[in-house]
Amino acid sequence: MIDRSETDRTHNRVNSLQIFPQVAETWLRICPAPKLPGESICSVVIRCVLCQVGLATFLTIWTLVAVFLIESFEGPNELQVSLNFERDQNQLVIDLATELRQITPISPKWRYAIERRIEDERRLTMNAVGLGAQIKSGCFWNLSGAFLFTVYVMTALGFGAPVPHTVWGRTLALVYAVLAVPTHIYLMMNASTYVAIKVESYTRYLEIEKNTRLTASANTSINKEKKSTSSAKPNKPFCIRTTIRCMKVALVGRCVPIAIFSYYLLGVVCFGVLRNKNSLECIMFPLEFTTTGGLALVNNYVRILYGLYIEGAMYLFACTVASIRRNTNITLVHLGERYRLFEKNTTQH
Repeated sequence: MIDRSETDRTHNRVNSLQIFPQVAETWLRICPAPKLPGESICSVVIRCVLCQVGLATFLTIWTLVAVFLIESFEGPNELQVSLNFERDQNQLVIDLATELRQITPISPKWRYAIERRIEDERRLTMNAVGLGAQIKSGCFWNLSGAFLFTVYVMTALGFGAPVPHTVWGRTLALVYAVLAVPTHIYLMMNASTYVAIKVESYTRYLEIEKNTRLTASANTSINKEKKSTSSAKPNKPFCIRTTIRCMKVALVGRCVPIAIFSYYLLGVVCFGVLRNKNSLECIMFPLEFTTTGGLALVNNYVRILYGLYIEGAMYLFACTVASIRRNTNITLVHLGERYRLFEKNTTQH
């Protein structure tokens, strides 16, 4: 006799699969699909924009527009604030010298006058720094500095990034972030998913090839043993064993650890060793590209290269997250069950 409750559960499971079908993991096409006969212009534009190349093009154009607009407001403001600061400092020196000439050198008013001028200098400096004054006028808010600022905003990193001081500069930065941040995140998510799946497919291909070669080698060894009277087992060639060991080391964690370490070494070499920095500055090279770390004194081309380096680092981070999400190993599953880190879907019967 068929259990009615089991039949009902099977029926409910089938209905749930029909209502909520399982969708395969997808990602945006790299290039737009070919045009179909009779397709409208609007459809072609949407396809061309909503692909990875289209989104990357839009993000690049939007970033360049933001760079020129922000620089057009922040650059003159930085120059004017720095000139005003220098003028006020010179005026303080003149006022102090004039006042000291009118005071007897042995008078206690000398100390009072000097202390008051030092306090005026401190307030003047704090006010100028708050308005965006730099050690040298026009050192940061040029095109390269604005480009690095947009990279900080686009990647939502904000690590030691300067703040625009004009109303239009802040407004443009906000408008830029509204479109650039979600577009960049969505583009990174699609590109990293594509790379993670391709790496997974290539890894599986290498494993199949390795197993095929090992099987063929084992069969060859068996045939040789049958033909020969010697009982010694032939060893694999040294080059083959070395290649297999290197592949095992490189493919640990889907190549993620070795890729992260190699990318960090690239930054150490490019932004530390090649610029004749000391050992500590080479290791902590990202600190130099902050407002308090001396960013205003960094060359323009180095800022641009570092902005591109940050973009590559964020892409590598996105690929790492995609790889971990797709290849959760047994150890992580046991760890999650032990400490009750994950929740399971209990709506299905």
